[in-house]
Amino acid sequence: MAVILKDINAGYNGRIQLRDANIDIDDRDFVGIVGPNGGGKTTLLRVILGLLKPYSGSIEYLRNGERVDSLSVGYLPQTRDIDTDFPISVGDIVTSGLNSPRHLFSGYTREQRRTAEETMRTIGIADMARRPVKALSGGELQRVLFARALVSRPELLILDEPDNFVDDNFESFMYDTIRNVNNEAAIVMVSHDRQFVESYAKKIIEVNERIKILR
Repeated sequence: MAVILKDINAGYNGRIQLRDANIDIDDRDFVGIVGPNGGGKTTLLRVILGLLKPYSGSIEYLRNGERVDSLSVGYLPQTRDIDTDFPISVGDIVTSGLNSPRHLFSGYTREQRRTAEETMRTIGIADMARRPVKALSGGELQRVLFARALVSRPELLILDEPDNFVDDNFESFMYDTIRNVNNEAAIVMVSHDRQFVESYAKKIIEVNERIKILR
């Protein structure tokens, strides 16, 4: 087991968007999340990440069956959650994935920058390393965020609609990469691509304020 959510109620400004949620995420699990916009999918991801404290309930992280304070997590948010006016380069965005989601930007070692460079080459964005984020198209930004999610070789990979804005060629590459990562890491993925989710997810849940297990 990697993550256990028990009786989670969560939301914003006193309004519950996720009610009585109970979810187990196993080691090397692949959890596909579907549901309507505004139904609480992103709220669920933020709770798992520790970015949103639930009103009630508990969340546990485990490694090799032992409770730990946190796991190594890679996170790809929706692009609308990114401040593209922030004066930062593509290379620094990717390298920031080596830090906690709570502390995205800090100093980096030479080895960390080398790891980020290798990841950018793998994803095909090495030529963008010095480009400012505000100069990116939606598809380019999605590639950069995908590289940031992968750079730490996480134990848990969380993807919030990763297929937004990408072309068919990169989408195919991205899905192949996600399947390969699943050999080593648990994956939680929000997607509107039901065909991919139904083909590859080991568990499928629908989120519309409450959790419904589809598979």
